[in-house]
Amino acid sequence: MEAWIEQLKKEYKRQDLPEFNNPIEGISYSFLDQTTPLTAWESRCLNTQKTATYSFHHVEELSTARANLLHDLSHGCDGILLTWDETPDLDQLFKDVHFEYLHTIVCLPRTVDLTPVLQWMDRNHPNNFRLETGIKELPISHTSVNYFISGFDAYSSGANAWQELAYVCNFLESFLARKTSREVTLEMGIGENLVVELAKFRALDWLVQAICEKQQHFPSIKIRCKTGWRNKTSYQVNDNQIRQTLEAMCGFFSGAQELCITPYDFAYAKSTDFLVRRMALNTVHILENEAELKDKKSSIQGSAIVQHHAHWLCDKVWSVLKSTTSENFQHQLQQEIEITIQLRKQQRSISSEPIKESNDFKEISGIFGEIGVYFQNLYA
Repeated sequence: MEAWIEQLKKEYKRQDLPEFNNPIEGISYSFLDQTTPLTAWESRCLNTQKTATYSFHHVEELSTARANLLHDLSHGCDGILLTWDETPDLDQLFKDVHFEYLHTIVCLPRTVDLTPVLQWMDRNHPNNFRLETGIKELPISHTSVNYFISGFDAYSSGANAWQELAYVCNFLESFLARKTSREVTLEMGIGENLVVELAKFRALDWLVQAICEKQQHFPSIKIRCKTGWRNKTSYQVNDNQIRQTLEAMCGFFSGAQELCITPYDFAYAKSTDFLVRRMALNTVHILENEAELKDKKSSIQGSAIVQHHAHWLCDKVWSVLKSTTSENFQHQLQQEIEITIQLRKQQRSISSEPIKESNDFKEISGIFGEIGVYFQNLYA
């Protein structure tokens, strides 16, 4: 290690090696950090089996939703993740869908009534079918409905890694205090910085363990990662494909049990582009079948930089949760995310890619039930 440090000093032609700083994430990193051993907690929440992959469907108009669903099924998707704001005719939506051959998740926001879906499930008894909701107290007796916490909403709103983790952990601790038997699904976004994102999932694993120990409640907890549209453009298909592929690779390496790749144009497209849907599906197929990543376990335990970032994220999130009351947590986190958004805008203003903020974007869920999606570099 000392010889390596001395060689770095020769290459940089200086005795004090530079420190790497990420103002958006708030993380700094030094070469010497790799010489400091850090405790690596055993993973309990991350994946040790095959990663389950899903195509994304936001159901609005029934015929369009059904066409998208049949398109993806005919091109070889293994699972479907559906959400909606108003429940469609489920008999028509799922007509001729063979649930025994794929995994199906219906993930609904807190504002959606679960009754029609539960009644449909009771009539049809679909195989491999899971219902998730952000509602803490269910008005019905179905204990099989997972409680859903969307870190992806924070990611979509422009949050950095520690802010997304804090958002999820705040909801998780509040829910575990109820000591219910319901399973929990944590859904996280995948951002632009591969190392930070891998550290985020490692930190999530550790934070979940700590919160479960604190509450002395240990329900089944599933972690899902989802690619988004925050860093996609409306004019560079090849760039979008590269970004989407890197994010999907991060999803496989992270150890999350589930991975959903969304169509990159979801937030602004006026109509379905089947090429974009094929890109999302084919990204999964190539990484699974050509790169053979599907069977990989989490591959980041031995990385010094990932360990360093994960420790920093855990310390930051835990200190925020301890120092912030439940009454002002929402206000404080929203302020922190707004600062991060301004830093993102400053970063983009230095680059050659323009920023567009327009009323043409769809209204997509943000944190605390609000509407708010930050777009990094859509064509102006």
